[in-house]
Amino acid sequence: MALKGTRTEKNLRAAFAAEAQTNRRYLYFAQQADIEGQTEAAELFRTAAEAETGHAFGHLEFLESSGDPLTGKPLGTTRLNLEAALAQEKDEAETSYPEMARIAREEGLEDVAAWFESVARGEAAHAERIERLLNRLSGHQD
Repeated sequence: MALKGTRTEKNLRAAFAAEAQTNRRYLYFAQQADIEGQTEAAELFRTAAEAETGHAFGHLEFLESSGDPLTGKPLGTTRLNLEAALAQEKDEAETSYPEMARIAREEGLEDVAAWFESVARGEAAHAERIERLLNRLSGHQD
């Protein structure tokens, strides 16, 4: 049976997101443990983060057949992966983060709005780098 459109695909997407998010949380927690001089806790969090990465990679490997969990674009080769990454970076830079900034500003959270706008600029820079590399891979000049 094909994975695309199944409840299992939906579960793999949710599991991938959770594992990826847990990885980042644990690395953040490890930094805090370092600040507090809690080296054993920092090591535990880093080791757990690495395991979470392995889980996320496993989920993503299954999802290759149905497309990128964020963009739905095909995955597998470096070119396909770059195209999926470009689509996501552009969406974040042009749509997602500007909308988040608008809402934060609407709610009087100027510092959060400024943060979202800063992240959007970073995502735009990522998109530009990816696009330049894709153009070079296609034999086009910048």
